[in-house]
Amino acid sequence: MDEIDGLGQLTDYRRLCSDLTLQTKKEGFFKDYLASIVDQVSEEEFQEFSKQQTDYDRIRYCWTLPALHKTMKSFRPSYRGKLADDSAKRREQGNEAFKEKDYRKALVMYNQSVAYAPYSSLLEKTTLALALANRSAVLVHLKEYRLAVRDIQLSLQSNYPEKQRYKLYDRMGYCHQQLGEPAKARVAYTVALDCLAESDLELHALENWRQTVEKSRSKLASSSNPSNKPITTVNELPELLGGTHPTIPNASRNLSLKVDDNCGRYYVAADDIKPGQTLVCEKPYAACLLPGKFTSHCHHCFVRLIAPLACVTCRGVFYCSVECRDEAGSTYHQYECGIVDILTASGSSILSWIALRILTKGKLEDFLAAREQLEKGDGMRLAQQRADDYSCIYHLATLSHLRSDKDFFDRTFMALFLFQCLRASGFLPTRHRYEEDALNITDDEIFVASLLLRHLQLLQFNAHEIHEFVQLNEKNMRSTKTAYIGVGIYPTVAFFNHSCRPDVARYFLGTAMVITSSRSIRRGQMVAENYGPIFTHKHLADRQQSLLGRYWFQCQCPACKNDWPVYDGMPDMESVLICCPLCRGSLQSVNSSYARCTKCKKQSLWEAIRRPVDEISSLYQTGMRIMDLGQVDKAIHVLGLYIEMMETLVEDLPIRELFLAQEALRLCLGTYGTKYVATSHLSFKAAAGNPDNKTNA
Repeated sequence: MDEIDGLGQLTDYRRLCSDLTLQTKKEGFFKDYLASIVDQVSEEEFQEFSKQQTDYDRIRYCWTLPALHKTMKSFRPSYRGKLADDSAKRREQGNEAFKEKDYRKALVMYNQSVAYAPYSSLLEKTTLALALANRSAVLVHLKEYRLAVRDIQLSLQSNYPEKQRYKLYDRMGYCHQQLGEPAKARVAYTVALDCLAESDLELHALENWRQTVEKSRSKLASSSNPSNKPITTVNELPELLGGTHPTIPNASRNLSLKVDDNCGRYYVAADDIKPGQTLVCEKPYAACLLPGKFTSHCHHCFVRLIAPLACVTCRGVFYCSVECRDEAGSTYHQYECGIVDILTASGSSILSWIALRILTKGKLEDFLAAREQLEKGDGMRLAQQRADDYSCIYHLATLSHLRSDKDFFDRTFMALFLFQCLRASGFLPTRHRYEEDALNITDDEIFVASLLLRHLQLLQFNAHEIHEFVQLNEKNMRSTKTAYIGVGIYPTVAFFNHSCRPDVARYFLGTAMVITSSRSIRRGQMVAENYGPIFTHKHLADRQQSLLGRYWFQCQCPACKNDWPVYDGMPDMESVLICCPLCRGSLQSVNSSYARCTKCKKQSLWEAIRRPVDEISSLYQTGMRIMDLGQVDKAIHVLGLYIEMMETLVEDLPIRELFLAQEALRLCLGTYGTKYVATSHLSFKAAAGNPDNKTNA
């Protein structure tokens, strides 16, 4: 969001919206901190604060206030520890559920066992190895063969007992066989045979195992392709319309960035754009998963978890893969690991978390080196240099000229709270041995805290919700919804202005946002997205209140200027299209064959009037029907044709079927993103025909 508009005094609703961007409605200690500080700050001190003109000056002044240091003490890192005994207890509970063939419960308990298992000593790593090995067994039953192979590999790396390794390699061979990878399966079965020599099996049991493994290996040469094909990558970003823009990272060449005093920075179409075309594909500069999703989604890429891996130090966050765990652990989570519980307990908003994440994902020395350039840079420049350039974030709109002193005061103390968290995390080099040492602050530290304050301002207007596409019934496209799972900051997408009648739709591949056109956009026309209130669902007064309170501007889009009705009040397609073909005037029936225009008085054949209306109506019905059949690609094509034709005929008129078609198009495009099908996310049937030695932990 980059719109600028002069507003009057801060209303109660706007103040409430602003407060919620700092802290949630839930209980948390930060609001008590802030209330205590407000009580202690004198009127003279607040007046002096109001004279500070820069974020740096606000931070520096507030650091000198006694109320801050009496109330907001320094923090120490806090970790949700791992205990081998707890891991073993949950593994045994998983084993009991596995024996009862309650694979859902077994997976839950094994997941917990993996989360509780320590990584530190070699002996404790064996606890992790056993948890991973047992989980691989239940994953085979659930036909999650890729995850089973991964767990087996991790178990072998984590000191799994040598005398039992033959079981894991045999299970690995079976998984590769089911995945259609005979060469890998043959290697695994061969290693399993070699490992039998290290086992402590009795002679009879040893011979039975050898025959079983050799039989499995012998079947590989003649086995046909199984139904479970190797997993292919489905999260590749689509190609941009016309290729990538030379100066706007992640954007199509068919977009052009403009700027003016009324609208700030915004996009227009550099060429005509048809419905369903990809305009932006952007990974977030920073993104945070909602705390309520920590146990169900990957902390790094936001995909749904089946067999999660925990952080190597804590058990507070989880990852879908080794790659996500290690990438997070080598960047932001190495600092946030010890402060996750502090942030959660504070009740701070997800925007406050991202304000911190923007720093922790980078390097302190890079921010300090860029200080001079940032402070003298051009905030309204049109071209960005690199997608990972922090200045693209720093120069997003903050609307600081419209903020009240009270708003600045609250945000300054949230910034100082986050700064104290940064100190505790180890991100800053300063170490304070005693509490009185913590009262000192360096110039670099004031600058870092001022960046946090700036982030808290710009995120209020530029952050985007991240959602996943949830399909409650695999066979019913209309049983779908989007589920809010996190928030990200996307500097390229941030330049889209708002319209209550949007031109684009968005979906997500993990945390990457894809922007597609949802209607025809002519060359030179502004390309707008929607910030939340859409005219088909909310009346004008409700939309204006929401936008004024949340984003501080009064919308002037066509739907607002003309007070378009919601769905129930819109005219239908036929009532608009059945008109005089010469002047588009209304018609009166002369007889069963002819109609007369009330405007130009010309007569026309009813058949000639109805034929094109019936054709376009048939196109609409076809698009909706094939969508319901789940033929997404065909539905996108047909619905796009219908939208193009209708917009040519009716231009900017609110027609019910037209906007239902645009909504259907957005629904179809959403299926290209991260999708969770509730009825088939996991299959809990035992894998048919599995020998017992393949699935016993």
